[in-house]
Amino acid sequence: MIRALLWLIPDRALFKSLLILLTAALILVGMRAFTSLELNVLTTLWWGGLALGGLIALIDALWVCAQPIPVAQRQLPGSLALGANARIRLRFENVGRRALQFSCMDDYPAAVTTEQLPVELKLSPGESQEVEYTARAEHRGDAEFGAIWMRIQSPLRLWRLQRSVAATQRVKVYPNFMALANLNFLSYEQRIAHIGAHLSQRRGSGQEFKQLREYQRGDEIRQIDWKATARQQRLVSREYQDERDQEVLFMLDTGRRMRAVDGELSHFDHSLNALLLTAYIALGAGDAVGVLGFAGSSHWVRPVKGRQGVNVLLNSLYDVHSSTEASDVVQAAATLLQRQQKRALVILVTNLRDDDSDDLQAAVQLLARKHLVMVACLRESCLDTPLESEQDTREVLNFCARTLYREQREELIRSLQRQGVITVDAPPQQMHVALIEQYLVLKRAGKL
Repeated sequence: MIRALLWLIPDRALFKSLLILLTAALILVGMRAFTSLELNVLTTLWWGGLALGGLIALIDALWVCAQPIPVAQRQLPGSLALGANARIRLRFENVGRRALQFSCMDDYPAAVTTEQLPVELKLSPGESQEVEYTARAEHRGDAEFGAIWMRIQSPLRLWRLQRSVAATQRVKVYPNFMALANLNFLSYEQRIAHIGAHLSQRRGSGQEFKQLREYQRGDEIRQIDWKATARQQRLVSREYQDERDQEVLFMLDTGRRMRAVDGELSHFDHSLNALLLTAYIALGAGDAVGVLGFAGSSHWVRPVKGRQGVNVLLNSLYDVHSSTEASDVVQAAATLLQRQQKRALVILVTNLRDDDSDDLQAAVQLLARKHLVMVACLRESCLDTPLESEQDTREVLNFCARTLYREQREELIRSLQRQGVITVDAPPQQMHVALIEQYLVLKRAGKL
């Protein structure tokens, strides 16, 4: 009971009562100063009102402290997705003998935001009620929900008793995997089309035999199986599929350069989303996918295969963040060569600058000795913004600076292409489409 008294907060009604008593006291003091009237009776009444009010406030406080607090529980989804809304439920049950009115608040983590709390509730004896609010995850990683807080109103509305119910729960905030969840029920070709990538119909020499089928218009002559045609007395074609059991390795830049924000997400989060979607397509094609994050200390995820491979990648990368350190791409290339012996498609995902030329070319040459190398460059969206007004001097200067910066990036990309390096240059929001399309081109050309 005594501890509960420490959590009492005066309500508006109590403040109003005190304000009335204070006003009456000031009036009495003024009357005593400017008149010769005897005010003993009024003074006695004021003190009596103060004592009565104090007694009533004390009884009201003891009354609310003696009541049992509602039983509170929280229901969380199994995980949260970055930038996606999630519904969280709070359930309250009144186990006391009188009706309760209170406001509730959830101790949600700093990585989550909501504008729907606190909520005011009224519960009759034995009644239970649920409160649902929408929360949006703003940062990836582990998030911890704490206690559920309530401010219970006293019967005379003079006090609010603040109490909490321990309800610590932990949940993981993943990259936005809703796109992956929407692809689960689609075929391989449908998944690619749903993402927005173009699936080339050309087949290269790097194809594995899949099955025999009846000849269809448009099949190449070299696809016809003449022995099967002779046996069945009708044209039969050989159907091929892309080679499987190959490996795709992502070198993901986790340095300070990737902390730049483009839209609602950082370049690192855009890259991570593109990586996961491309990995999902590669795993569906039968390939294995691994990841090396580099900047300061490296983060290594050995290549995984199969339908559960994307879950392994999600759980391995959901709490990886960009650091404040500079990225050493040459050291990262040497680390990858030590860890990966089998030939693979190595996709370096970074944000290029013109001063990266020497280090980047050295790293690419080192990797190209054993692997097929692709450099994926995130291009700031502002570089595609046209000049809005030639009259605004500041706007013209900014446009000139953007143009110069873009030309320097493009020259570096052309330099890499002249060396035979495969490059992808796309805005962060479209990087996943560009990566998947380039992966499919390489896959169908048999270059992996």
